[in-house]
Amino acid sequence: MTPLDKKILLFVIAVALLMGAWVAYRHFAVGPGGLAIIEVNNREVQRVQLRPGETARRFTVRGTRGELLIEVDGESIRVVEADCPDKVCIGMGRKSRPGEVIVCLPNRVVIRVEESVRD
Repeated sequence: MTPLDKKILLFVIAVALLMGAWVAYRHFAVGPGGLAIIEVNNREVQRVQLRPGETARRFTVRGTRGELLIEVDGESIRVVEADCPDKVCIGMGRKSRPGEVIVCLPNRVVIRVEESVRD
């Protein structure tokens, strides 16, 4: 192993450790978000508070090609059903942390989780 190979290996290990630390920080240190913003065709249509301990509720959002059935269960949100051909948005699962996003491209629906601003 040449000195250049050792430097490359150390660089790759350092990057992997930094990425692992960032993932661990996002998972353990950043708490759940408090607000989900739902947009259709780049326009906000609804804001949903994500509160721990609340019972599950479902509602529909009309996208550009069909409807999405969205479920809010406590502090998480997910797409349960969608009128799109590939159903990728359903496979994205539950989202609860700030910065997480669910996207349905055919319906042009975006659900973003953000921290709720407390006055």
